[in-house]
Amino acid sequence: MSKKRSTVAVAFLVLGVVVLGLAVAVYAKYVSNITKTGTATVAKWSFTSDNQTGTVTCELDQTYDTDTLEADRIAPGTSGKCPITVSNANTEVGIRYDIKPSTVANQPAHLKFYSDAAHQNEITATGSATVTGTLEPGATSSGVYVYWLWPYEDNPSTAAYDEIDTTDGEGGATMTMTFDVTGTQIQPAAQ
Repeated sequence: MSKKRSTVAVAFLVLGVVVLGLAVAVYAKYVSNITKTGTATVAKWSFTSDNQTGTVTCELDQTYDTDTLEADRIAPGTSGKCPITVSNANTEVGIRYDIKPSTVANQPAHLKFYSDAAHQNEITATGSATVTGTLEPGATSSGVYVYWLWPYEDNPSTAAYDEIDTTDGEGGATMTMTFDVTGTQIQPAAQ
């Protein structure tokens, strides 16, 4: 190899090392990696109904005269309400509750359940209407009722209607009912 070629080769080699050194120097930087740990507490869910392990005792709205109706009995012309306590006391989110009858044994044919004391909004096990309300975190309901009414007669009165009521009364059966109480979390609102 000639001396001129080896000088050029060495010059290119030195130039390459200088350029590579400059490139590394230009791209050099400080780099640090820090790991952080965070925590988030999940809101507690403990929705209950105080009646969930016992029975709901339906109350007569008024005191019926014992000359016309034996105490603690229902008949055509009576109405009442079934109190249901809904508790969000141990829950840390707001809830919406829905209540409706799920099963009723020995229900007189003309006795109906309602979400209101005026007996305007009927609720049934198969219908979509319910007794509905909301509770804030840590709250317990008061005055939540499923209302019922057994009308004295239809309008206009018919013999067939009376015959059905008579048949319901001949057995003197005890009506039992179960209510479904469903609690659903309310989506938290952003501030």
